[in-house]
Amino acid sequence: MMDKQRVLEKVAKCFALANSNGASPNEVETALRQARNLMKQYNLEAIEVAAHTVDEASVATHTRRAPQDWLHLLAQTCARAFDCQHIAYYNPLQGWSFKFLGKGISPELTAHAYSAMLHQLVAARREHVAQQKRCQLKTKRRRGALFAEGWINAVSYKVAQFAGSMDSEASEAISAYLEHHHPMLKTFEIQSREAKGHDTGSLTAGWNQGQNVRLHHGVGKTGHTALISGGGQ
Repeated sequence: MMDKQRVLEKVAKCFALANSNGASPNEVETALRQARNLMKQYNLEAIEVAAHTVDEASVATHTRRAPQDWLHLLAQTCARAFDCQHIAYYNPLQGWSFKFLGKGISPELTAHAYSAMLHQLVAARREHVAQQKRCQLKTKRRRGALFAEGWINAVSYKVAQFAGSMDSEASEAISAYLEHHHPMLKTFEIQSREAKGHDTGSLTAGWNQGQNVRLHHGVGKTGHTALISGGGQ
């Protein structure tokens, strides 16, 4: 008897064949019949099959505290560029991690883009904070967070210029994945910090440096895969 994972893979392949453009009416009928028979034989729910079609890739933050909003904003921006969705979860060994969910190689591309962007952003943010003289530590931290937010907003604005809405098939599959694997998942709205007085300079500085990030268009399964790389300071 096949194990459940192999059955799910087989059912998913049957549905993929049935939905493919080149399949003949007879192939579609055979594939659907085989898929339904397997689901009945192994008592599989449709949500399990849909969830199984989602691929994932994780990136550890190596922190024991929940990721700050600007880290969520960066993860969200990278995920949007590659037709993915992100969630944060706690790993006892690695601390908090981001998981990117999508189709095919999209999650891996998102994880790579996030890691590259984070490396560049952290360096730029550290340099900006070092320039804040005669400030209290909490002021430096606040301005560092505002700089990061401005930087990510600039990148997010570029992503919005080419990234369309996620296709319905991927969106429905990710929803099924979340419902099946993370039914108790909590959602929240990313909050933007309010910049006042001299703090606005940090937000502006972040935006200006974020505009140096270059976005390259490649050809992927979706036809508009984006590849993000760092630009000069």
